Amino acid sequence: MEDDVLRRLVAFAEGDDNIRAVLVEGSRAFGKVDDYSDYDVVFVARSNEPYFGGAILPLMREWFGEIVVMQTPDDGDPHDVYTHLIQFSSGSRVDLTFNSLEFQSCFPSESATVALVDKDGMFSRLPPPSDRDYWVKRPTADQFRACCNEFWWVSTYVAKAVARGQALHALELLNDPVRREFARMLTWLAGADTDFSVSVGHLGGDMAPYVPKAFFDVLLRSYPRAECGEIGDALDGMMRAFPDIAQSVSGKLGYEYDGGEGERTVEFIEERLRWPRPEFRQEFPWTCRIFLS
Repeated sequence: MEDDVLRRLVAFAEGDDNIRAVLVEGSRAFGKVDDYSDYDVVFVARSNEPYFGGAILPLMREWFGEIVVMQTPDDGDPHDVYTHLIQFSSGSRVDLTFNSLEFQSCFPSESATVALVDKDGMFSRLPPPSDRDYWVKRPTADQFRACCNEFWWVSTYVAKAVARGQALHALELLNDPVRREFARMLTWLAGADTDFSVSVGHLGGDMAPYVPKAFFDVLLRSYPRAECGEIGDALDGMMRAFPDIAQSVSGKLGYEYDGGEGERTVEFIEERLRWPRPEFRQEFPWTCRIFLS
């Protein structure tokens, strides 16, 4: 085995009769790897007890260098699952989880799983690893409507906070949930255009190739400083682009888009809050519709 991290972990597991299998999960399982990829490794063990209290950590320091920062989220009850999330000074990031045999048998392995050690043949029928479990999921009609409603509902909150000059309040609401719902709809567009057979990555990090550039640019420009004029521009940009994205998704999925909800919201913001306010720069090029014609 060429990879030194996996070689050391496999050698340890092969010499420990309590450990019955070694699984690699995530991007490394199906070969999508770069210099920053984590090692997501699962040791399936008869008992997790020998590893309580970080008993394996001295060895891991010897193998991979000093620990920069780590978490052990299962310290409260490590009997079924005991995870060590570790960033080493060498650059390696290892997420090492001990799963008890009983726990492992209760849950199917995720699609991005490959068995490096399988002493009892538990994983002999694993399909070839893939990112299928991370593909964009088709929303239900109710989920689609809820996304639209939440986007427009909280947009009024952002606009009011901007009108009051409350930059921090406005920015928090813009970040979550307004941008979250905008990005969710954009993710669904990526899914609808690919028959829901792609992953857009954690937090949408790999979304760009799957959506029109004009829409993705709006998403990128929705990360303003804590300054009311910039927050106003960011909200205005998303409000202008959202109907086109939602209409495209609704058409592809056969759902109904309530265009009136957005129109009434924009009208309310413009009339009641005198929006856009004169200090807003209004630099967005609104040409999104050409991508959907």
